[in-house]
Amino acid sequence: MKKIIVLLLLLTVSVAQAQKNQKALELTEKLSKVMEFDEDQSAKLLELILDRNNKKRALRKEYADDKDTFKVKAKEVEKAYNKNLRELAGIEKFKLLVAYRKAQRAAKN
Repeated sequence: MKKIIVLLLLLTVSVAQAQKNQKALELTEKLSKVMEFDEDQSAKLLELILDRNNKKRALRKEYADDKDTFKVKAKEVEKAYNKNLRELAGIEKFKLLVAYRKAQRAAKN
């Protein structure tokens, strides 16, 4: 019985991790298309996204009881991510992303 419970727990954890990675892959694909990345740049983008997600997950655990501090620290992670993304993409391709984000916001309103 214990083995079955442990097995179910492991399966649940692995499915959750696969879903998180799937979302990172989907975001990578979308941003790569928007910024017209090649395969090498897309692979580096995936690394950036996974790194950002892991850092934010760690912050959520560390500051579970302190939402204000979490917001400040998460904003720092986002700034570092955007800086690295800008360096990876270059100015012209990053401008494509900025225009895309503006269009998305305008469509929501």
